[in-house]
Amino acid sequence: MKAPLYLGALAHFEKQTLVTIASGVTCAYLGDERNLREFLVADETAKTLQEAGHTVFTLLVDDSLDPLNYRQLRVAVNKDPRLMARCEHWCGTPIAHLPDPFECHASFAEHYEHVLLDRLHRLDCHPTLVSTSKLYERGLYDPYVKLVLERREEILSFLADRFPNYHPEKLFHPICPDCGVIVDTQIARVSATDYQVSCERCSAQRVLPLEQVKGKLNWKLDCAARWAHFHIDAEPFSKAYLEPIAGSFAVASALSLEFFGGKPVLPLHFGTVQQDRDTSYLLAESFPTSALRSLFVEKPSSDLHISRELILTTASRYEVMPGLTLQDFTKQLLPVWLLTPETLDPAQRELVSRGMAFSRNFLDVEVKLHLPTRERIQGEHPFVLSAVRHLIASVVEMREAEDLSIDVFQRTLKNVISGLGHEKKVVLTGLRGIVGQDHGLPVSKFLYTLPVDYLRMLQYILDLHLESAGVLPISGAASFESQLAAA
Repeated sequence: MKAPLYLGALAHFEKQTLVTIASGVTCAYLGDERNLREFLVADETAKTLQEAGHTVFTLLVDDSLDPLNYRQLRVAVNKDPRLMARCEHWCGTPIAHLPDPFECHASFAEHYEHVLLDRLHRLDCHPTLVSTSKLYERGLYDPYVKLVLERREEILSFLADRFPNYHPEKLFHPICPDCGVIVDTQIARVSATDYQVSCERCSAQRVLPLEQVKGKLNWKLDCAARWAHFHIDAEPFSKAYLEPIAGSFAVASALSLEFFGGKPVLPLHFGTVQQDRDTSYLLAESFPTSALRSLFVEKPSSDLHISRELILTTASRYEVMPGLTLQDFTKQLLPVWLLTPETLDPAQRELVSRGMAFSRNFLDVEVKLHLPTRERIQGEHPFVLSAVRHLIASVVEMREAEDLSIDVFQRTLKNVISGLGHEKKVVLTGLRGIVGQDHGLPVSKFLYTLPVDYLRMLQYILDLHLESAGVLPISGAASFESQLAAA
């Protein structure tokens, strides 16, 4: 059953064929996993509508004219003192106008746009990127900027009447034509033909025609303008932004309708996400795509506190394969998969990568290859080993059959195991010890999931040991019981 948020969007857009959903971000650095929910809720809403037959566009709008601040810079360069010293004078300049500190993209903003998109693509989220700096550069915002500057007093009066608790410091943030900063600047005078831009940073005072004035509308006006320009139908917002007295959604909606000819936008309310510091930047690399996505979108309106306890609980419940949780896979099956990496398909390789990171980051254990030890084999009764070898050979033969479902496999294996008679328990205990599955999955489950090449290798190892011990391979439970009794 879909969450009420998605069902509400279905009902709201029932008679609308084309729907545009937007989400916003400032790509000054790659944040931790907390900010993923907004983008994934937008994407999950889009997927729900698409499944119902709607055509849906999803936009990711980067406010790339936002100024870089020192806190963002520290996170962006991972607190590298050399980079911080080289780049700290950039603070106050729009991130789209700064070079890439790592010198691999055209700008600071473009670097983190690519990093964010790479993260979202791994989560099967593929929005269309919109960079606001490019919209302003192409003049698409000129009509909105001109309207705001010319009708400044009317807009302020409207805001004072409708939102008395909202007092914007500026309606427009000009970029200094001399030093390039967008903080500590203002439009000092507006006339019919030109505008005076002043900058406290470099003390510049410049009179410019509108087409030469660069800058951006304040966030609420910018949001209102882009809603109108792109005909946005829905956008995710957390509770704080939906506050009706002076919240961003209420103010931007009113401005868009009153001044920009916009239309009502459906807010997609998502719950607040808190994250413990010791899990930051570790969760994304430790959870498979489906598990990570599910964590954020399954109950989108509920608040979420990401802690180690929540991560371990989720891993113990989320199935990455039928009947196999992420935690079970990591502890029991992953070490065996590492023995035959060439047999893994892309989805299995991704699961191996996430499982290894999960074990390292949250179980504090490095996954190691598991082969049966000499002590384990030599400590087992030869005829138990012979029965284990017979069981493994039977499993290999079954597994080599095409399109063998787990249900058919389990029924067939049950007959093979029942043939072990009264010695079934001792043989299965020996099998578990040899394959490193002393606890956990049922025998039928791990024998169905272990790589066939690994099982063949075990069979070969047991053949060599039994041959050296002078024990002939057995072909059935009866001979096993008689040989064990004789021994």
